[in-house]
Amino acid sequence: MGSYRILTGGGRFRAVLIARGIALGAAAGFAASLYRVFLGMAEKFSLAALGGTSSFPLAARAAAWCAGAWIIAKLMEREPLSRGGGIPQVEAELLGQLSMNPWRVLGTKFAGGVLAIAMGMSLGRGGPSVQIGAAVGKGAARLGRASPLEERFFLTCGAAAGISAVFNAPLAGVLFVLEEVHKSFSPLILLSAMTASLAADVVSKNFFGLGAFFPVAPHSSLPLGGYIHFLLLGILCGGGGALFCRVILAFQSLYAKLKISLFLKILIPALAALAVGPFLPQILGGGQLLVESIGRGAFSPEVLLFLFTAKLLFTALCFGSGAPGGIFLPMLSLGAALGALYGSSLSQFFGMDPALSVNFLFAGMAGFFAAVVRAPITGIVLITEMTGSFSRLLPVSVAALAAHAAADLLRSGPIYESLRKRLVTPWKEEEKGEGKVLLEGYICPGALLDGVEIQNAGLPEGCLFVNIFRSGEEILPRGDTVLRGGDRVTALADAHRAAEIKETLLRLAEISGPENGE
Repeated sequence: MGSYRILTGGGRFRAVLIARGIALGAAAGFAASLYRVFLGMAEKFSLAALGGTSSFPLAARAAAWCAGAWIIAKLMEREPLSRGGGIPQVEAELLGQLSMNPWRVLGTKFAGGVLAIAMGMSLGRGGPSVQIGAAVGKGAARLGRASPLEERFFLTCGAAAGISAVFNAPLAGVLFVLEEVHKSFSPLILLSAMTASLAADVVSKNFFGLGAFFPVAPHSSLPLGGYIHFLLLGILCGGGGALFCRVILAFQSLYAKLKISLFLKILIPALAALAVGPFLPQILGGGQLLVESIGRGAFSPEVLLFLFTAKLLFTALCFGSGAPGGIFLPMLSLGAALGALYGSSLSQFFGMDPALSVNFLFAGMAGFFAAVVRAPITGIVLITEMTGSFSRLLPVSVAALAAHAAADLLRSGPIYESLRKRLVTPWKEEEKGEGKVLLEGYICPGALLDGVEIQNAGLPEGCLFVNIFRSGEEILPRGDTVLRGGDRVTALADAHRAAEIKETLLRLAEISGPENGE
């Protein structure tokens, strides 16, 4: 009976969901905000220690960096699910493909992530914050002895709160879990994630104030006739995003082939940071320094291309090692560099007013995000919230949608989906989640399921439709129930086959493209 209330949202469940969302959002927001505070201090330390004018002797720095790499390796060996960013781990957890120990992940991710940034590695805060928030949610679910289905709502709330707190972007936090993590716009997920995200934003603002993550001084907007440039920039970001995905995965494969210890793998980017830090401080850390530097408009196209290449390779070198940290913020900084490169080229070679170049910086961030993550709506809202200005909504949207289409044509898969598949491959079947997973989605008009009886729908084994919502009415499905375009369907799936079942249902519920021969 409890599961039925969860699926339908009947009775007092929605009110309980809101209350729990607020509590979880506040707790996860506090953890993510604290992580952001420590990362800020770690980044300042790395810039001071690795700067060209540092008073630390080189031998002392090398010894400290070796010790830091050893500590990180020990932490990651203790909890392998803390390696990398954290978003693939959360997605795999929600699909029942693995199960993390929330308290161990929380401690090792926090300590390892701060130490990696203190050593100057090019790793982001977004992915770890998502995992930290999800770990808080799962820990709370375990303490409250929640059911497996309720536990997944807790995880979702924590993940949304993590994005909200770390980027001052509550709406983007909600959209991220809907568009990227769950890939469906469920009203119950929307309700719980929204309350958690807003609560986390309130907590975050008490830490960092009301300002935007990337505050930008007022500047002249590009004339409407020049918006064709945002379309061209989007196409460029689509190609750059496809390149980013291939390089990240290639370095990860290269590290996997190295028959050396995890300590030595992490030592490689640690020593690389020690070597390049005095000469290229812009590529250290997550990328906020790089965005702020190029935002001042002091770099030529040649320098911007060099910074883009250096940041891309250094990020891949750090991320592929298995060090705790993500690619979220480095990805955004690369988009900013690509946008600035486009604007600077227009100024230098085509006579455009240099004051207009900043318009392309944030459009490039949204375009690059859309091409890499394949979540354009999240990218548009994220950049709008991070800059604190809705005046950039149209150019950012044009660039993001063009980049998404270009990446599609290049057949570049979503990076987090690729990383999730690589993550779960080595895990044994008994280490994966058990029980049932709640899947929810919409049937598009014209899809393979549109107009088909459930008994003839060709549903995958281990999948059962338990609810259909049509025009505000709840329908209890039977074998002869005819599915219609616009239906919101809820299914229960075996946890160990959830990813496979979800992919099959998406194919059946979405409009088939020409690649399927139609």
